[in-house]
Amino acid sequence: MKDKENKKSHSIFCENKLWGNNKNSLWLASTIQLYRNIEKYKFPAKLTADRRKQIVSLVSNELLGSSHLDKPTLLKAEELSTVEKEFLVEHFLTTHSFQETGIGEAFILEEKGDFMATFNLRNHIHFELIDTNGDLESAWKKAIDMETALGKAVNYSYSPKFGFLTADPGQCGTALIATAYLQLSGLIHTEVIDDKLDELADDSLMVTGIQGSPTEIIGDVLAVQNNYTLGVNEESIVTSLRSFITKILVEERASRSKIKADENPQIKDKISRAYAILIHSYQIEAVEALNAISLLKLGIDLEWIKGISIEQLNLLFFNCRRAHLLCQFKEKIPQEEILHKRAEFIHNTLKGVELGF
Repeated sequence: MKDKENKKSHSIFCENKLWGNNKNSLWLASTIQLYRNIEKYKFPAKLTADRRKQIVSLVSNELLGSSHLDKPTLLKAEELSTVEKEFLVEHFLTTHSFQETGIGEAFILEEKGDFMATFNLRNHIHFELIDTNGDLESAWKKAIDMETALGKAVNYSYSPKFGFLTADPGQCGTALIATAYLQLSGLIHTEVIDDKLDELADDSLMVTGIQGSPTEIIGDVLAVQNNYTLGVNEESIVTSLRSFITKILVEERASRSKIKADENPQIKDKISRAYAILIHSYQIEAVEALNAISLLKLGIDLEWIKGISIEQLNLLFFNCRRAHLLCQFKEKIPQEEILHKRAEFIHNTLKGVELGF
């Protein structure tokens, strides 16, 4: 039996088409997720493998021919390696694990890397669109256009009282989750982030770390998403999220301006230490690398780091995670060498970078 871990990845993996052009220093990305189920079918957990395959065939045929998608590709879960599944989790910033997916479950990916549909995980269909331009409204519109087009070919499970029906009752209604990923290094490292979040608190929104934990903040990234899908409409969800983003980014920019004007010695020290860790480590864990890279991004904004761009650091932020990192090497990397290879990759990326104070 062929070892899937040693097979060559599908060409759609290891591409940097999305993250390689990300110029955003604060608003890293946003995602629009829609959950849908097909009328007259049980939820995936109650379906046989044959029924799940039937749904994949039905829906994928429609999406693969959709004018809303650019060169879509169908990938069956049982044919993907664990690293490829991990790559999808990293790329789409999802908190779901795909490692247990198998027969009767599948993915459709757009060549540009900004769209993924998953089939038969908790729900029959999960649309996810990712945007790196800060254009939340356009991303939402594109997701709705695709969902509406598919809805002409299949009937969604819908209740006049509860809206779109999902495997998780708490996600019924619009079944829309909109999330913004904000890199708020200034507020976090001046230790005023909690106060600002309290000031701007909105019961319709929740704030977590990038992996979904409300207490573990990695890479100075906060994920802000709607708390409710039932009893609200899509417009109000997107409007509330946009309003919060606008306000918190004003606070973050003000924080950075003050740090620069004061030449804050504590922040200078943190940036210097982050630079030293990234430049001189022989081995480095992913979380440590992400935390240090975020401080380098802050340093660029403050004009205290020279020799690299925000785009390059945004790309490094994604490429230093395990599945993305493995794509950077032609040879197979043993697990015990990954920490060193990550450090080596970071060293090569940061050649020519220097402190500017």
